[in-house]
Amino acid sequence: MTDTRKPASPACSAHEADDAYMGFASRDDLAAFLKELAAAEEAGRPHAEMLRKMLPRVRDDAVYRALKAKLQAQE
Repeated sequence: MTDTRKPASPACSAHEADDAYMGFASRDDLAAFLKELAAAEEAGRPHAEMLRKMLPRVRDDAVYRALKAKLQAQE
C-alpha cells in the first residue's frame, strides 16, 4: 500500500525559495551593501557596525567569509 498523502506544508520546497523570503539579503541588497561598504572604506569611516548587522543576513558562504574577514580586521 502506497501513502499518497501530500505534506501539510511546503517545507520541502524551502530550498527553492528566494533568499529574501527566507530572511537573507537579496542579491540587490548585497550589491547595495557592498557599494556602501566600499564608500565607507574609501572615506576611512569605521564600518564594523555595518558588517555586524549584515553578516547574519548573508547566505553565500564565500561572501560571508570575506565580510567576516573585513569585520575581524576592523576589530
